[in-house]
Amino acid sequence: MSKAGRTAGLIGAAVGVLAAGAAAGVAVERQVIGRRSGQRAQLEAEPFGSLRGTPHVFTADDGVELYVEVDELKRSRRPAPQRRRLRKQAVPEDLTLIFAHGYGLNMDCWHFERRDLAGIGTMVFYDQRSHGRSGRSPKENVSIDQLGRDLNGILEEYAPTGPVVLIGHSMGGMSIMALAEQHPELFGDRVIGVGLCSTSAAGLDGVPIVFPGRVGMLARALATPTVAALARIPDVVERSRKAGTDISYLLTRKYSFGSEVPPAFTEFVNEMIAATPISVIAEFYPIFALHDKTGSLEPLQKVETVVIGGDSDHLTPFEHSEQIVRHVPGAELVEVRNCGHLGLIEHHREFTAALLGMIERAEQSLGHR
Repeated sequence: MSKAGRTAGLIGAAVGVLAAGAAAGVAVERQVIGRRSGQRAQLEAEPFGSLRGTPHVFTADDGVELYVEVDELKRSRRPAPQRRRLRKQAVPEDLTLIFAHGYGLNMDCWHFERRDLAGIGTMVFYDQRSHGRSGRSPKENVSIDQLGRDLNGILEEYAPTGPVVLIGHSMGGMSIMALAEQHPELFGDRVIGVGLCSTSAAGLDGVPIVFPGRVGMLARALATPTVAALARIPDVVERSRKAGTDISYLLTRKYSFGSEVPPAFTEFVNEMIAATPISVIAEFYPIFALHDKTGSLEPLQKVETVVIGGDSDHLTPFEHSEQIVRHVPGAELVEVRNCGHLGLIEHHREFTAALLGMIERAEQSLGHR
């Protein structure tokens, strides 16, 4: 292999490790044909990315167009008012659930939750700025605070009335925290429930990457300049990502999951991550070291909140979920065993069950207002 080829391969592997949303940046080409055909068969058996709603385009406050899909509730779950009563009876509105995905992913990461929570309420999914089908963000507006403003705009546009439940994974959970800081009055009023999945309120700059301990902290210190350097040669990086290697496949599995999962799960993650340009990865990566919303969690005490994390999450360790709950007394803490950063895919039954419990408690709370 030429020096350029070896360099491209190393770049691909480095990008894969440093993409903290799922810690992998590869496409779908595999050197082992037999394994690939097995993956394709599994992907067809579980049609990831096939669940689609009514498409919309929302323009954020800085002009960036965000891609949105709405799964309308086909049949109301609220009881009809009794006709015998002479006095006009107020009928509570149905729920709206808004889902915010994590770094390097897109709305399709909610595949299992979208499938299994259908019928609970109207469900709103959107691609975060610069991700998926959404428009590219100006570099100066790449921040957790801007993601909070985006979420507020989505809420106002697609859930203008009625109770709302917010569910966020990783960076999506941070978006909810930013919204709580910017609009605490929404919580306990419009927002009645929050689900925080595999996320953090602060301290990510102290989490080692790639390796444990000091070496991992050194790797973290080098990560930002390394990713920035890779972003300056996007053509080379993207070619190497699309080449793919078995090493990068193993890195994806290691940093996304905490147990043995069907190869199709890893392939699904690879496809989402590979669709995120290296320049986007480079622009967003530094914001996580700056993220600190521990002082903004108080509004979550007013609503039903569940915090779910995996015991084998190397990107947002479970200790970060525990830290959130210490600042939100009364929140439910759910630890999922043998679970990595993408527990919403790996252990989707446990994640969906925890979210459903929170939603049911939030709905019950409406009757006590």
